[in-house]
Amino acid sequence: SSWLVGADEWAYDLGSSGVHHVISSGLNVNMLVLDTAQYPFAATDKNGTRKKDVGLYAMNYGTAYVASVAVYASYTQVLQALAEADAFPGPSVVVAYLPHAGGVFGGNYSPIEVLQQSKLAVDSGAWPLYRWDPTKADSARFQLDSERLRRSLEDFLQRENVLAAIGHSEPKLSGIRASVEGKIGERLARKARGDVDTLLGGLGGPPLLVLFASDNGNAEETARRVARQGRRRGLDVRCMSMDEFDVEELPFEKTVVVSVSTAGQGEIPSNGREFWKALQAASINLNATQFAVFGLGDSHYWPRAEDAIFYNKPARDIDRKLSELGGARLVDVGLGDDQDADGWETGFADFEQRLWAALNIDVVAGAGVEEEAPGRTDEENKVISNFLRGSISQAIADTSCGYVDEWDGKLLKFHGTYMQDDRDLRAERMSRGEEKAFSFMIRVRLPGGVATPAQWLAMDKLADEYGNQTMKITTRQTFQLHGVLKRDLRETMRGINRGLMDTIAACGDVNRNVVASANPLQAHLQPEVVQLATDISRHLLPSTSAYHEIWLDDKMVAGSAEQTSPVADYEPLYGPAYLPRKYKIAIAIPPENDVDVVAYDLGFIAILDAEQQNILGYNVMIGGGMGMTHNNRKTYPRLATCLGYVPKDKAIAVSEKVMLVQRDHGDRTNRKHARLKYTVDDYGMDWWRQQVEARLGFAFEAERPYKFTHNGDRYGWVKSTPGLNNFTMFVQNGR
Repeated sequence: SSWLVGADEWAYDLGSSGVHHVISSGLNVNMLVLDTAQYPFAATDKNGTRKKDVGLYAMNYGTAYVASVAVYASYTQVLQALAEADAFPGPSVVVAYLPHAGGVFGGNYSPIEVLQQSKLAVDSGAWPLYRWDPTKADSARFQLDSERLRRSLEDFLQRENVLAAIGHSEPKLSGIRASVEGKIGERLARKARGDVDTLLGGLGGPPLLVLFASDNGNAEETARRVARQGRRRGLDVRCMSMDEFDVEELPFEKTVVVSVSTAGQGEIPSNGREFWKALQAASINLNATQFAVFGLGDSHYWPRAEDAIFYNKPARDIDRKLSELGGARLVDVGLGDDQDADGWETGFADFEQRLWAALNIDVVAGAGVEEEAPGRTDEENKVISNFLRGSISQAIADTSCGYVDEWDGKLLKFHGTYMQDDRDLRAERMSRGEEKAFSFMIRVRLPGGVATPAQWLAMDKLADEYGNQTMKITTRQTFQLHGVLKRDLRETMRGINRGLMDTIAACGDVNRNVVASANPLQAHLQPEVVQLATDISRHLLPSTSAYHEIWLDDKMVAGSAEQTSPVADYEPLYGPAYLPRKYKIAIAIPPENDVDVVAYDLGFIAILDAEQQNILGYNVMIGGGMGMTHNNRKTYPRLATCLGYVPKDKAIAVSEKVMLVQRDHGDRTNRKHARLKYTVDDYGMDWWRQQVEARLGFAFEAERPYKFTHNGDRYGWVKSTPGLNNFTMFVQNGR
């Protein structure tokens, strides 16, 4: 069939625009009408003309297939509607919402803004999603795909049914309870029993409901562990976020396990707040329900003694409320504490042991084995990734969702991109049962922070075309783009590559972007340290061809799942497990320490000749890092310590050998203890010096004197070499 594509201008005059003619023709012709109006919608255009509802008009005509879709709201519904329209034996009209600035298509719109406006319009009900097929039976002709409108309609029909029940001319009072609440509760009970009978289907396993509320994923992880163990014991398990469950159905659950983390000052995480509000207001009887609650928190997060009440407050509040409503407590509330040796794992192990002992249910041989996801660590994920491939190619090609799974998300970091979501939309979208508003951050590898004007303009253009129209300059001398949608990842990466840049190793457990002094007063030395940064960065790049294969070539150029190919990938420096954690390098030129060189895993401090005109070599510093986990005393900041001095032609070799010592001896079991600074403290500087010197084949010279007098930036115009001026501009937050 043929397709006609037009804009919402057609909606102002349905007769002369041709819409009426297509609908009335009976021909197998499809119309795609793009509505570009910004939300909230205006009643009329600038000339006072009112827009007609093309979809409603077509449905009233009665012979055409009609659908209303939003490109950025539901990919699945869009694809289904287009397929049904194309297959329909007659005219069809698909009205698609695709908002643009000023209602006009252009190259300056932000995909994130389009996504936000689409979600707001759909979630508010202003733009309904539906499909209408006149060839189907009456009850199946109209399909309402808008979740919020469907729920509102169900609520309306429920109220209508109640009114019908009490509105007879001769009311049958015996069928009416004392309150509408009682009648609704009775109906919910019947529905719940019916659902249980349907779901169990004769399986015979006792039911177990596992609920969680989690912002960072830990509470969800504990909930899924309980669910997996429940399936191994032959239980019929359902596991979901608290907000996905209707509090009014709790009385019909026999066993409930709740896992909840702590947000803010003892607050419920975002995907459990509606459940908690409903539970507080509920007047239900849980006499037939037994429950157990586990909480995750930090006993030292709040320093004041009077703030101790916030520790695991959500778990203790839910435990108390369930008991007040008549529930039978299986075990005392479990408290996971980040301050324990293994963090919340310590408390969870005790809770889980007490839970299964209280339920007195043993593991059933073979039960739930296929349901239990195999455990995987970050180290295992790297090893089995086929040199950073994973299933990234398949994941970014899947347009049915805007995200990738956890393990591909970890591998994507090595390629220079992180998955994120819009926190402002998170609660609303989760309450609607929709996926989060996912997008991706892309970070460029830019050694020494040097970019040409053409590269700057290329990044600026990509930010407008695929990002959120902002470009971020990081504290580590590179660009970041934010708000890139999954479907645009590959084209954005290719655009960066066309600008003679890349993103490989900008993130992940590898050597990151190498930074170098940008002090304009030493402009005569800066090219040399920038070149060293570039050479080190290139020397320590991962060797895998996965980056070029996934983002640039569209085909596998080396490597195989079994690694039997004659051109199979290998990593001569990193090995298949890469590094325990990231590895960061900085180069400073005294007397300026504008890069904070002692805050890095490896720092090079340039030693100059007597005239301060030439670099002779470098003092080598290791073990710096300012990162720490709040109130976790096992993590701490540390300033780098000097290994010794080397001539400048040995700097690249030193950067490699220090990295290899960390590769072989860094902590691969605890990522919070995996940075190089902890390995330095675990083994000591003498041991480190011996290890690095043994790999180098020569000894470090004694540390040479230097002096730092300044560590800030010099804003504004500064005279540098004769006849040249440099300008340093302050950009707030780097944006």
